[in-house]
Amino acid sequence: MVSASKDSSTLKMDNLGFQDSNHSNKKLGRSVSVNAEVESFPLYKTPTASMLIKWKRNRGDPEEMLEEDYPSDDFEYMQCGPSPPADHTPNIYESFEEFSMNHELTVQICHDTIKMNLLEHLKSSSGRHQLFDDIECKKIQQDTLDDAFAGATKVEINIAFLWAAFMKRWDILEGFLNMGAQLNYYEPNQGLSALHLAAFSGDIAGTQYLIQKGADVNATYKAYSPLHCAAFGDSPETAMILLSSGAKVSALTNNPSNCHESVLHCAVRANAIACVRLFTAQGADVGQVEYSGMSPIHLAGDLGHSQCLKIMLEAKGNNVNAKTKEKDLTALHLAAEGGYVECIEILMEKRADANVRNHRGQTPLHLAARAQAFDCVEILMRKGNADPNIPDVDQRTPLHAAVGKATRSYDIIEILINWGADVNFKDQYGYTPLHIAALNELSQCVEVLIYHGADVTAKSKFGMTALGIITRKTPASLAMVTQKLDSAISLHHHPESSNREVELRLDFRSILQHCHPREISFLNTFVDEGQKEVLLHPLCSAFLYLKWERIRKFYIARMLFCLIFILSLSLYVLTALAHNCYNHGKNMNESQPQNVIELCEKKSMMGHMLRNNPFVIEMQWFVLVGITCCEILRKVYGIAGYPTVKQYLSHPENIIEWSVIASVFIISFIYTGRTYTWQNHVGAFAVLFGWTNLMLMIGQLPVFGSYVAMYTRVQGEFAKLLLAYSCLLIGFTISFCVIFPDSSTFANPFIGLITVLVMMTGELSLDLLVDDDPEDPPFLLEISAQVTFVLFLLFVTVILMNLLVGIAVHDIQGLQKTAGLSKLVRQTKLISYMELALFNGYLPAYLLNLLHWTALVSPKAYRVVLNVKPLNPREKRLPRDILKAAHEIAKQRKHYGHTISSQGTHISTYTAHKKWMNNNIINDQNSEILADYGCSMTTLQSKVEKSTEQIEHLSGEIRELKIALNNNQQVIEQLLNVLAQKGASHTANC
Repeated sequence: MVSASKDSSTLKMDNLGFQDSNHSNKKLGRSVSVNAEVESFPLYKTPTASMLIKWKRNRGDPEEMLEEDYPSDDFEYMQCGPSPPADHTPNIYESFEEFSMNHELTVQICHDTIKMNLLEHLKSSSGRHQLFDDIECKKIQQDTLDDAFAGATKVEINIAFLWAAFMKRWDILEGFLNMGAQLNYYEPNQGLSALHLAAFSGDIAGTQYLIQKGADVNATYKAYSPLHCAAFGDSPETAMILLSSGAKVSALTNNPSNCHESVLHCAVRANAIACVRLFTAQGADVGQVEYSGMSPIHLAGDLGHSQCLKIMLEAKGNNVNAKTKEKDLTALHLAAEGGYVECIEILMEKRADANVRNHRGQTPLHLAARAQAFDCVEILMRKGNADPNIPDVDQRTPLHAAVGKATRSYDIIEILINWGADVNFKDQYGYTPLHIAALNELSQCVEVLIYHGADVTAKSKFGMTALGIITRKTPASLAMVTQKLDSAISLHHHPESSNREVELRLDFRSILQHCHPREISFLNTFVDEGQKEVLLHPLCSAFLYLKWERIRKFYIARMLFCLIFILSLSLYVLTALAHNCYNHGKNMNESQPQNVIELCEKKSMMGHMLRNNPFVIEMQWFVLVGITCCEILRKVYGIAGYPTVKQYLSHPENIIEWSVIASVFIISFIYTGRTYTWQNHVGAFAVLFGWTNLMLMIGQLPVFGSYVAMYTRVQGEFAKLLLAYSCLLIGFTISFCVIFPDSSTFANPFIGLITVLVMMTGELSLDLLVDDDPEDPPFLLEISAQVTFVLFLLFVTVILMNLLVGIAVHDIQGLQKTAGLSKLVRQTKLISYMELALFNGYLPAYLLNLLHWTALVSPKAYRVVLNVKPLNPREKRLPRDILKAAHEIAKQRKHYGHTISSQGTHISTYTAHKKWMNNNIINDQNSEILADYGCSMTTLQSKVEKSTEQIEHLSGEIRELKIALNNNQQVIEQLLNVLAQKGASHTANC
């Protein structure tokens, strides 16, 4: 038996969701085979020759040539360590499984399979094939039958009897019976007797004759009854004869491999419309299910047989929303999965539920979007009111399913979003459709999603942002972000202004729509993903300026509190520890040297007060403890704003602040009633760390950010340089220790190293070269000392220090060139840190509301537009450089025109805007050239728009033609029947 299943007629590409289904009707007696001719090329051993062949084959696609895999024996891979780990992304389509049933979904009996089985049976019986040809060409008649089969075996006569019934040779059936043919003989493969074959072939006279001779109309020798065969052969006449002779319309197949199907199932499989109409009129149950719960209605929807489906849905007792047993699939699910528009329309007319779910919670819209069936998606939304935001068990919506490995996925995305699909819906892994489009490297889909408001800063549960994936997979799609930012800046005239003064409108929705109340998170994500150049855009720069104006008071208050804390700590360390005043006041200073307690023993007002009133120092410590407790509460509150402890500890200021807080309790006298010398060292480092942290906080201010950046850059370069030349310094240290053994500065190698570092800065002392005993000078040692000193002077003091200065100056020059961008980056990180601390969600509601009104640019997330007057010199709400840059972009948009293609075509203003991002200003001398260029671009844009309209019109005509072809299906079937009859008559003539 040769059968064509749905799986074999479907082109599956890497299980990624799009298929090329064979939607043609499977007519009886005609088998369609697709033979793919594969070119074979010799295996070339050199990559150059192989690439040349690939270029010849794919001359229009050089990328495909470069992506060709060479044979594995052409080269060996380098071993340079492991490659970066793959993105931790689950198979997003692992649950969108193919819903084909286990049993065969196409006809199991056709003309070719029967013919092949009979020929094989004849061959195995050593029969003569010429007899079959003579019967088919009608060379053997009733009067010549005995002569033709003289000497034939019993098996040959039985097989020829079956062949005559199959070839509609009813006129010689009686002759075969007279020769001893068995009436109930059947071929062993499918169990088909003469009555089965006559019913299949539509031989009315032969069927009547065999029934008259006593053939059993309900005989099932293997799997099928004669009525099943009539259904497979689309022979309503022989089916009516069988029914009138007692055949059971409810008969089931007897083969477990095809799930005990009814005759109506078989008729639907063969798309036998006339038989379906006959069986339905004879009372066949359209809702009768086979083993897996598949009813004829399900089968018609799965195979796309719209006429059969329409006939069965008009019968009484049908349930259009009935589900299969295994996967809870309705006929609408199956039709949507196959992309059968006509079947979906018929089901919609019968009020099929478009939001019904299968065993995985998927609606028909999920499956239609998954199959890239644009028309099916449209009709489900338009006629079925399908909800595009219903999630399945994996929390994936139809929009997730639409973003597959298909080149035209953006069409489905467009229609789903236009019908209200949530573009930022997250699945169980936290992935939005934008994540999936970027992971699949679908740049056009990425651009469509961004254009419709997809959040590029959305994070998955694995911490991956959509922007990070786009940066690696489809970096060209980032141009759409710039286009959206450009489109948010526009020029217009104020209607109430008497002189119609030009106003510049800045719309911050593209920045604020996904990040309330942490308004800076959008820009901060770009900085974290290495796309910090976006901060140079006037819209982003303006927002940063406004945001800093709102939030800087909180940062200044934090700095003032930190200053008070450090001053209190420094005062306590200076009084209680540095001069041992606390122990002196408690009479515990007998063992202390005189110079240590100098302050407390001076006859001064401060010394007298500290000596006679030790409780003053105690009050200092308690005040310090109170301030420290407030600092602890602030730090604990700030911890809640970080997602992980690792991220919290990655900020060095947090470690410094906690170490200073811990030192407050370590240097206390409260435990033993006195202080110790080791506490002096702890206090000294605590004060140093505290003031260093205050310096870092001041350096985060935008005003001082560039200076602190210079300091940290020089510090890093000096550390690397010192490490690179550390061996040279150690060598000079040991040499000096050997040459100058009597010098106190080189008596110890550790002190000697410190001396060498000091000498490296230029603090040289010639006293080392002067001998204290001129009476007996060690001549050789003196020469060695002088040579070593001169070498140190040249190699370290002169060369090394000048090298360090040169590197430092060079880095400062580089920082000055990028000072503007560095300032914006530091400002973004500072605001992000402040928002992290202010809006972590643990404050009372009234405090959060107060913070919203005082710290947010848009307190209720609806004030998102700012109107400024860029040409008015009294405009002070934004800096002049930002106003000028924004005004230039708005003028360019107005001059060139502004269109954003929803299918990924870049707008014409992007090139001009990119020039502004690189140079920050456009030369006024080029205005005439830009005007001419703008005219040409406007003309080109109009041509593109006209061509787009023509393409859309042509697409509409093609769609109408497709519908017309589908509606004329019956006409095509009639033409095929006429051709079949002509072929049969030609065979009879031969």
